[in-house]
Amino acid sequence: MGNESTPNSAGGATHTPTAESNLSSRPGGAPVRAYMNEKIVPYLLEGMKTVTKEQPANPLRALGEFLIQKSNEVEGGGASGKSPE
Repeated sequence: MGNESTPNSAGGATHTPTAESNLSSRPGGAPVRAYMNEKIVPYLLEGMKTVTKEQPANPLRALGEFLIQKSNEVEGGGASGKSPE
């Protein structure tokens, strides 16, 4: 009986593919993180730096406007021509 439980415990510990597949299926797992890091985080950090430097009266609005402008530049080919305020 002791021998039966030991292989089961060792077998359960070696099933890391199950844990890895669980990461990819849960919200916030590796694919989601990769998408966020590629598509959103660089622009969000840039906007946050701008807001921190300028310290506007309405920082959320300023960040939102920055992100909308950046979205137009990135998705629209960069033809906005306006400077962030």
